[in-house]
Amino acid sequence: MMRAMTTTAGMMIRFRGSLRSCDLVVRSTGNGRGRIALDSTVATALLVCLGSDRRADATDTLPTEIALLPAQSAGAFARRGWPGDILLAEGVRLGSRLWLLERGKSDETDRVAAIGYAAEAVSALADWTGESIQTAAVWLQPGVLQVSAATSGVSVRTPGVGS
Repeated sequence: MMRAMTTTAGMMIRFRGSLRSCDLVVRSTGNGRGRIALDSTVATALLVCLGSDRRADATDTLPTEIALLPAQSAGAFARRGWPGDILLAEGVRLGSRLWLLERGKSDETDRVAAIGYAAEAVSALADWTGESIQTAAVWLQPGVLQVSAATSGVSVRTPGVGS
């Protein structure tokens, strides 16, 4: 498969640890005003890929469900995800399924699943940019998993999510 190299440019976001969320970056232009900063790297796109909740597959066990008990449902929004996925190309979905590990056992199986979920989350971006994106996950301490994605000198990582 031949990949086309594509440059990225868009609004810059940064993770704010104190709020555990992302914000737009505003650069000061003087007189108390500012402009939204632009990001020509894939850092913002990687943050969106890893930090957004992807819709769970029908076969996924949701963190609120108890395995092997049938007919559980937390309503229409239980599988999370972005409704705009219907506007994307067939089979392409935004975000990651890392949220499914919220009630994991904090073991090697969860770490390997996190790497797979991260790779799945960045795969469309890798195809679009034509770059290889490496994903990894490491236990910072018992119950705190950090997931990272890196390419072309750009690396982003989760702040360490408790499971």
